[in-house]
Amino acid sequence: MTVKEIQTMAKNMGLKVGRLKKAEIIRKIQTAEGNIPCFGTERVHYCHEEMCLWREDCLKANK
Repeated sequence: MTVKEIQTMAKNMGLKVGRLKKAEIIRKIQTAEGNIPCFGTERVHYCHEEMCLWREDCLKANK
């Protein structure tokens, strides 16, 4: 997902993201959804959330 798409998603959720980086925006969305703000963190090594919207990008970010 592109940064622009993620920014739009955040805006539609009523979140203000300004000039945050992609990972920061995703973690803000995760928090707003009541999820663990784990995107791009070490949690990827033991994450079993196969249906996570961010999984593919998260795995790429942690290689």
